[in-house]
Amino acid sequence: MAYVLLLISMLQAPAPPVAPTVPAPSAERMQEDRFDQLVAELDSENWNDRESATWKLARATTDVPDAWIEGHLEQSGLSLEQVMRLLRVMEIRLLHAPRGALGIQMPINQVGRPGELLRVGPRGVQVSAVIPGLPAEKVLEPGDVITHINEQPLDHREDLARIVQQHWPGDVLQLRVIRARPDQENVDPDDREVDRFDVEIKLGSTTDLRRSGGAQSVLDPALADRRQRLVELFQKHGAVPSSIPAPLFPEIEGMVGDEDPMIRGILQQLDAARSGTYTLSLAELKKQLVQKLTSMDESLAGDDLPPRQRAILEHRRDRMRTILDSLDDQLRF
Repeated sequence: MAYVLLLISMLQAPAPPVAPTVPAPSAERMQEDRFDQLVAELDSENWNDRESATWKLARATTDVPDAWIEGHLEQSGLSLEQVMRLLRVMEIRLLHAPRGALGIQMPINQVGRPGELLRVGPRGVQVSAVIPGLPAEKVLEPGDVITHINEQPLDHREDLARIVQQHWPGDVLQLRVIRARPDQENVDPDDREVDRFDVEIKLGSTTDLRRSGGAQSVLDPALADRRQRLVELFQKHGAVPSSIPAPLFPEIEGMVGDEDPMIRGILQQLDAARSGTYTLSLAELKKQLVQKLTSMDESLAGDDLPPRQRAILEHRRDRMRTILDSLDDQLRF
């Protein structure tokens, strides 16, 4: 009888409470927590910690979207140090950080419509060459026409450049490609057969693109837009919001235009190469300038440059890019 009563009491007793399930933090939530920690470190008492956090944020282009940084700039409670360093992060990202690249050459005077060559309706961007060692080499061929990227149609090479450079190295894009079938040299262009297919490509880096050598430069039609965006951020969130640009270091003020001795010397060398009076050909001089530009990029990628030296080097690097871009009859991307 005692066993029966014990069994009945056990059946009537309330079940022990179940511990609530705590969901594991998502990867994005972890990223946001880490982002908040780095923003806090921007106001550290230690200068090295502040510098380290600045560069970590500048380089975490995939894990930390620009929108997070701009959203933080809208919040109250940030110190002046944090605000100015977040603006510096945006400057590095918008103007200096490597951006996504396919690794193709595109002719400036390409056929107006791929249909004139391949019997296709939509416009697109023709690939004149693929650059060894970059992602396009594995999936594209000279003569291919890229008509869409991530379902966005392409009319001109600038469309392709703008879309790709919204992404960072390592991002994956989907291309829609038209390719003429082989062995049709003797077939009338209107009767040639083509293949249409979609392909995914993992973007390379504009840094690798510049290191690839050759006489071509990197097409960057959105650079002016990114500069304007940065100016607007400084005007809105800077220490003294104003339409007046921030003052340059004295050394840079004396380098406006082509007053910089280094840039002036490069322009003189180019003039001499064009006239045939320089020791190097124009192609050889271009290659030398690309190597010098790569060396500047590598120096700027480090964390140990003093602010004045960094500002001067960035000014020279941007001017050299403009000079190289003006020399090309084809552009890499």
